[in-house]
Amino acid sequence: MTSVYSIVYNGALMLTLAIDRSLEDPVYQQLANQVRRLIASGALGPGTALPSVRQLAGDLGVNLNTIARAYRVLESEGFLVIRDRAGVVVAAPAEEIEGSARAKLLEEMRATLARLRQAGMTTEELLTVARREVLAIPAPDGCTAGRKPGHPAPTVLSSDMGGPWQE
Repeated sequence: MTSVYSIVYNGALMLTLAIDRSLEDPVYQQLANQVRRLIASGALGPGTALPSVRQLAGDLGVNLNTIARAYRVLESEGFLVIRDRAGVVVAAPAEEIEGSARAKLLEEMRATLARLRQAGMTTEELLTVARREVLAIPAPDGCTAGRKPGHPAPTVLSSDMGGPWQE
């Protein structure tokens, strides 16, 4: 069963989050994944204040520890800054990636690619999906990664994936 929550703060829609209790993923992980995507897409920009743990837990009808855990995960990944008793804000993207952090992230990517390959994806499908996902992430200048402002996203045609996929 999926519950969708639109959370309004200061009169403006801030977050729409879905909790699906039938999934194997724990609720904190579902929330972290959704907030991560909102930040990566630019929907939540650097410095944006997020609801307090208590407020979000109450709005979503979940335990305080569930929200706190999601926020801590996102803080450890560099997506959020938690200021004790002063709130949670979206972190600015790092200027440069440190060597050990880069190595860890690349290893995580390799593991994900291996799981996708084992699940049956072809090399063509992996490349198409990876390219689409990378190009969908906004660059710090506001345009999509690897493209100049005003240049549309290319369209990839793949019969293996059921037709045209907008990248």
